[in-house]
Amino acid sequence: MSHQPPHPLPGDAAPEHPTADVEASDVHGTDDEPGTSASAHRPTVRPATGGLSVAFVPGVMPSKWFGRWRERFGARIPLDPVPLEEDEDPLAVLQRREAHAALLRPEAAPGSRDRDRWNAVALYRERPVVVLPADHVLTLLEEVPVAELAGERLLQDPAELPAWARLRAEHLLAARETERELPAMRHTGDAVELVAAGLGLLVVPMSLARLHHRKDLVHRPVPDLPETEVHLVWPRLPEPQASGEQAAAEEAVIQEFVGITRGRRAGSSRGEAAQERPAPAGKRGRVSGDRTAAGSRRTRSPSSAPHRGRKTPRRGRRSPR
Repeated sequence: MSHQPPHPLPGDAAPEHPTADVEASDVHGTDDEPGTSASAHRPTVRPATGGLSVAFVPGVMPSKWFGRWRERFGARIPLDPVPLEEDEDPLAVLQRREAHAALLRPEAAPGSRDRDRWNAVALYRERPVVVLPADHVLTLLEEVPVAELAGERLLQDPAELPAWARLRAEHLLAARETERELPAMRHTGDAVELVAAGLGLLVVPMSLARLHHRKDLVHRPVPDLPETEVHLVWPRLPEPQASGEQAAAEEAVIQEFVGITRGRRAGSSRGEAAQERPAPAGKRGRVSGDRTAAGSRRTRSPSSAPHRGRKTPRRGRRSPR
């Protein structure tokens, strides 16, 4: 089954997509023993002007962006990857100053939408997929409409998928059944184990399904569920003890990383070069807009265009229960 790349969000330039070829140092980052939280001995970061720390939640693979940063700044402004555990709150990591910025999914961190506290740049969208056993009848479909999941138990809070929850409630009412209580799960990894055990199915972003891939499980897109966004988030207000100049310098470093995720070139007028060359009189650079760094209007690439005219998939026949 072919996998499609994330869909870019509207913005001043199409972001550079992260790569699946993740360096070991960017993923693991620590020498923790099994069961030991990485945050237990994670230090507080220094000012970003002396080195940028970027946290990222599981499934997000930012190695391409990190590599571009190292090519551009090298040891002058080193970059420290901060991979997070599945049960870690990325906003709490930022509040504890264990990272300067974080790559996260706002659906899983709704507090990041508070614009009084957090700056955010939308980078790309991820398609939702359903994870199911390899011998499940729904594997006969190339895509699984949410209506096909009404008769299935999903191992997640129904509030996460209101469209499915409504259909599920109607199904249970018609069948005169009640929903079983969800088993205890710490994170997505636990839920995937339960899917493999045949206790239910799971809907997650495609990157998480790939992260937890197993030979006895497969995943299929759910085309009529909303896509999940990935944002770059960092604190809006500077630390109380930070001076105005220090706060501005730190923000400039973070904006350089924003530029890399947006695909801006090293010579872009919005990047480091803008600090070295004065802008023409009467003109000011914009932080964002509808044009790329090269000044040309962005066009939708074939890989990011919505797919139309997909044929109706062949439906499978459910096994008697």
